[in-house]
Amino acid sequence: MFRINLSHTKLEQIEEYINLIRSYSDIPICLDTQGAQVRTGTLMGGHVNLESGKMVDIVTSPVQGNTTKVPLYPDSVLQQLMVGNLISIDFDTVLLQVVETGPTCRGRVLSGGKIGSNKAVSIFPLVHMPPLTSIDYAAIETCLRLGIRHMALSFANHRSDVELLRGLVGEDVEIITKIESRIGLRNLADIIDVTDAILIDRGDLSREIPLESLPFVQKQIIQSANKSKLPVYVATNLLESMVSSSQPTRAEVNDVINTLLDGADGLVLAAETSIGKHPVGCASMIRTLINQYERQVDLSIPERNLFSTSRLITPHGGRLIGRVISGCEDQSLKGLPQLDIDKRTMMDVHQIAVGAFSPIEGFMGREVLESVLAGNKLPDGTVFPMPILLQLPAEKTHNYRPHETIALTNAGKIWALLYIEECFTYNLKDLAIKWFGTDDTDHPGVLRLLSRSNCFLAGKVDLLSEYLKCCQPYEMTPAQSRLTFEHCQWQKVVGFHTRNVAHRAHEYLQLTALSDHHCDGIFIHPVIGPKKTGDFSGSIILKSYQHLIENYYPFNQAVLGGFMSYSRYAGPREALFTALCRKNYGCSHFVVGRDHTGVGSYYSPDASQRLLETVGDIGIQIIFFDEVYYCQKCMSYTSKCEHGKEFNQKISGTQARETLRQGKILPEWFMRESVSRLILEELKNGSEVFVD
Repeated sequence: MFRINLSHTKLEQIEEYINLIRSYSDIPICLDTQGAQVRTGTLMGGHVNLESGKMVDIVTSPVQGNTTKVPLYPDSVLQQLMVGNLISIDFDTVLLQVVETGPTCRGRVLSGGKIGSNKAVSIFPLVHMPPLTSIDYAAIETCLRLGIRHMALSFANHRSDVELLRGLVGEDVEIITKIESRIGLRNLADIIDVTDAILIDRGDLSREIPLESLPFVQKQIIQSANKSKLPVYVATNLLESMVSSSQPTRAEVNDVINTLLDGADGLVLAAETSIGKHPVGCASMIRTLINQYERQVDLSIPERNLFSTSRLITPHGGRLIGRVISGCEDQSLKGLPQLDIDKRTMMDVHQIAVGAFSPIEGFMGREVLESVLAGNKLPDGTVFPMPILLQLPAEKTHNYRPHETIALTNAGKIWALLYIEECFTYNLKDLAIKWFGTDDTDHPGVLRLLSRSNCFLAGKVDLLSEYLKCCQPYEMTPAQSRLTFEHCQWQKVVGFHTRNVAHRAHEYLQLTALSDHHCDGIFIHPVIGPKKTGDFSGSIILKSYQHLIENYYPFNQAVLGGFMSYSRYAGPREALFTALCRKNYGCSHFVVGRDHTGVGSYYSPDASQRLLETVGDIGIQIIFFDEVYYCQKCMSYTSKCEHGKEFNQKISGTQARETLRQGKILPEWFMRESVSRLILEELKNGSEVFVD
């Protein structure tokens, strides 16, 4: 069968190509639609190189792309972009994250590389795309007029997509549905019910499925189609080396034969015959391999599961929790009892739902709370040191009951659902001592706890997907960070938690951890939620690190992501908790300095290390650093050297803030001059640098 691919064929060429093919052969012709796909527009010179860490404009397709502008089409996709979206371009060559939308869309390059014109693009979370484009509709009309009886539906995600095409072409046309997205894979059974054949596009599917999982996914799709007695074809990367070489590799030959042995009914050549140097030789090789297969005995393949694997560390508890739901109309939820929660509690709901607190799926009840307080573990033995609680305001203590579903609101809007399992009370001073080691109200964590009632609600939560549209630039969910690390081909990743702008001591910790532990990259993950008065704002922290990554850090070895959470000031408990959160984000290592996440003199400098020794292995390697300082003799940062204390210079956050407020540049040993100047420029422009 000859395939006319609309992604690479102009509408006015279709009739010409059909007539040309028919003048030489009576082999059937198939129209391959564009479908629900985003592609790059025209790029200057046909391709451009994008550098990791740089910012680019995301523009509509009429604009010619270059190193600072990336055009996408259809143009309507730009209207759907949200801050935080990940954009994968050209078979995982480049990864962007959207940081600004509106009249101008901007993205930061998380993983750089070379991209070409008219190349496939994936957006996460997915944007809505109609199953057929205007070009598809026109092409279908032409092909029906010319008697074409085979249509391939690209990027089919739902049963209804196939039914739409069926309504256009009728029962006489064979529809070949292409499975090339995670959603299409999820809805495979429904799609099989209404299509005439299945085509596995391994190229596009590999942008959403880890490469190491793809062989098993292919087997599963083939087996599902075989059970339904439906023809199934496999496309992309069959004999890729023959684009330039006259012979395939042994691995390619093995792949083709095993694909046929698994039960594929046909093979689809793409680049090998469309742009390859040996299209005839490639077709002949495929026919030879098919003939060889047909002479062999059929083998049965045991069923394999469809779950993705990953080279990254396993999420805490074994799986990444996902409790984000879509399709719930705000209007339909207004009849539920409501509870207005503060910003910090809303952040907890958000992080529970996206899996940052895995394996937690909701707010803790009494039994779980007491297990965490007594032994830093959940009742099943999983290490978890931090109470995650929904504390009621005093005036709401008698309004709710178990087995009730309530709507959680913030700023007057419903954002989540809580399925109440338990309502309980707890002595707040006892809770403070067990949690923070003190009931002193000078401790900010204790003060917040004691300022509310002693009544708590427990139960699982679901977050409405609309909330994700409110995310800030640089925010990432654990699923997004894991996708980013996979894209960068990282396996060993150092996580770094901070509340401060980039300074030289933290540079030393980050780059030393990266080098000494032979990691592939570092995930700089500053807290960008509420802070104390006088702290550096989340936006200036992110800008300072963006500047470092663009100008100073090792190429393609640093990713910056904002963590929308808040400090609980729980000392060693929080150090362990923040490490487990970064484990869920995909980090294999985590940096803990002296007095990590502490406050005042409530916790000893080595408290975190001592706690870790008591709980045992948590699956993520903690990198402990003693206090570091700049040695004037060594002319570098260190945690230990032979020179006396008179040569030591230490970082002081108070000193940094006072100096910058006075409009002065900090010493180079303290902070890079360019970072100081960036902060001073932001102050001059009236931007938020310090929390008021």
